[in-house]
Amino acid sequence: MKKQLLILTALLVVISVARPVRSQEKKPNTATPTDAETSAQMAGAMKGLRDRLLTSSPQEIGLSTEDAKVRVWGAMIEVAFAEGVATLVSLRDGTASLYVSTGGGILGGYSARNEAKRFVEESEKHLASMKLTKAFPYPTAGMVKFFVLTQEGVYSFEVEERELISGKHPLGPLFLAGNKVMTGLRNAKERAKP
Repeated sequence: MKKQLLILTALLVVISVARPVRSQEKKPNTATPTDAETSAQMAGAMKGLRDRLLTSSPQEIGLSTEDAKVRVWGAMIEVAFAEGVATLVSLRDGTASLYVSTGGGILGGYSARNEAKRFVEESEKHLASMKLTKAFPYPTAGMVKFFVLTQEGVYSFEVEERELISGKHPLGPLFLAGNKVMTGLRNAKERAKP
């Protein structure tokens, strides 16, 4: 459970760090119109990537023929905080990324390839507890939402974060698999620092 809490804390750090950098000469909470516009553009771009993924076929996303033909080709986990929503994406080919609703994120590519593949594989085991959906709203603070991208469409399930952290919820293994992707992305980012 300590490891899970550390991962969630890391997500909070990513959300706060992903905001646009402002000049040190300005007050921390003062935004110029340019900062606000930049922040809105970044947030719009991240939402656009998320929405495109949820409404595209595996071929449109660029998955190879083999990865595009399997039943489950992608998985997402979204964790909502007061500051925004972190969206962790994994595709069947091992691609993993993190988008933040306030703008920014980590386009990880294959830096957490094995973890991303395991997250997608684990998501297939939990389809029976999810429902097919065509609506993709962000979760609210304190909630975690799962999306599983399949040939039939997108399945989803939303649960309180504290239920998952308790270790008693049936989607706990899927939550842990998602956290391992986040750890892989974070470790790759640390290794890439000069």
